[in-house]
Amino acid sequence: MDVTAAARDLEAVLDRYRAQVNDALRAAVAQVNDAPRAAVSPTSPVYDALAAFQGQIEYHFGWRHADLTPARLRSGKLLRPTLLLLACELAAGRHGADQAERAALARRAVPAGVSVELVHNFSLVHDDIEDGDEHRHHRATLWKLWGVPQAINTGDAIFAMARLALWRLLESDVPPAVVVRLAELIDRTCLELCEGQFLDMRFEGRRDITAAMYLEMIARKTAALMSCAAEMGARLAAPDDADLPVQLARFGRSLGLAFQLRDDLLGIWAAEALGKSAAGDLRRKKMSLPIIHALETAMPEDREELAAIYAAPGPATEAQIAIILGVLDRTGARARVRSALRGEADTARAALHDAAGDTPEAREAHALLDTLVAFVAAAE
Repeated sequence: MDVTAAARDLEAVLDRYRAQVNDALRAAVAQVNDAPRAAVSPTSPVYDALAAFQGQIEYHFGWRHADLTPARLRSGKLLRPTLLLLACELAAGRHGADQAERAALARRAVPAGVSVELVHNFSLVHDDIEDGDEHRHHRATLWKLWGVPQAINTGDAIFAMARLALWRLLESDVPPAVVVRLAELIDRTCLELCEGQFLDMRFEGRRDITAAMYLEMIARKTAALMSCAAEMGARLAAPDDADLPVQLARFGRSLGLAFQLRDDLLGIWAAEALGKSAAGDLRRKKMSLPIIHALETAMPEDREELAAIYAAPGPATEAQIAIILGVLDRTGARARVRSALRGEADTARAALHDAAGDTPEAREAHALLDTLVAFVAAAE
């Protein structure tokens, strides 16, 4: 599929629930933040301080500028909530729900989508601190503006909001036993995210990281939450079905792995198309899968030169980037990562087919979820 067409199709899928999720996300943040201030006099300095706390949270979501005045920036992709709601649609359709019933179940599941999006964002705030990233989406990160301690605290608050958002499913008449099961799933997933970030930081600066070790890391850091989102959608629509959650969790995991492998490719060979500096991952000496493959398979002299460049302090120079690209070319690293990406895309499609079956009512959601796979698979 053409890359531009794949991107256009992806936006159409993400637009399906963008307004609903955005509205619910804003409401979740406002409700949680307004409650503590309700007991404080508007004339109190504490009232203004709590307003600034809320402003930092809203800044992270792009709703405010650095001076905390309102902003009208384009929202994030909301990929994970969309994945959850489409999985909910598919599971409902697999059990014969008509279009109106599927739409109603998806609306009921929106608080779960908000919860997943909040978990994702708490992890981004903490990742920026741990990785020392000063910018995200061309804006200063929270820690860069307000310092590490405040950014840690704000990330913790977003994590707490994620749990509070999930409990709002009870107001939508979701059975308490299902909500508790989802809460357990969220907690286990957050632990996986932390494990993935631990491995990522532990692997920094090491040259003995294998492709298998890297895949274990991104399975936790990137794929776990997408797996969780897809499984949650299935459990909300079909709580008594034992197979669907497993099938859709497998779909989400492979989709998440494929997304990370796509980023690994684009971070080296198509960075400019994403508005980043050319070969940005090489300039930052990021240990992505192409570099790991090259270190594993290069001739001794290439391996030594590549290791020496990555061991030297500071970003890579233009001359060093040219050397690295030459080593990647000689080892076929790009083709190897493309092959791994296609393998994950195929696994995702197989799991999705198993989940949807031949049920007519599941076809629309099946096609929309397959669009996500097609977008990833279109990476060059």
